[in-house]
Amino acid sequence: MYKKILVATDLISSEDNPVLNRANEMSQFYNAELHVIHVVERIYTYGTPPFPQDFVEWQKEFVKVAEAKLQKLCHSLGVLPDNQHVPVGNPKELVIEKANEIGVDLIVLGSHSRKGLSYLLLGSTADGVVHASNRDVLVVRVKP
Repeated sequence: MYKKILVATDLISSEDNPVLNRANEMSQFYNAELHVIHVVERIYTYGTPPFPQDFVEWQKEFVKVAEAKLQKLCHSLGVLPDNQHVPVGNPKELVIEKANEIGVDLIVLGSHSRKGLSYLLLGSTADGVVHASNRDVLVVRVKP
């Protein structure tokens, strides 16, 4: 049924990460190719001197750290380097963009329980992906 699966991660270790574990189980069950993505959110500087160059360097460092953590997680799952993705930007948009680019059949991501005003003000990557994607989406409940 599923040939390619994309899992979005927040870089929690694979041993206790129910989202990565579920995606890995599904990829094994369906003999599907597994891709893993972690989106590093962009730092906005609004052009305020003297910090913009520092922010650029910080952003690069955040990406390096995320790539190293993702590589370690993916190694434990047997995910190939070409199937590891660390873009910078809006998580909802980039998860959907990568899913379309790769041609995945299923997107797997986690959802933390947020209710009421917190949910309305902050939004949710999971909710955004579920409503904007034209692919199957599995949302794994993650306990706080």
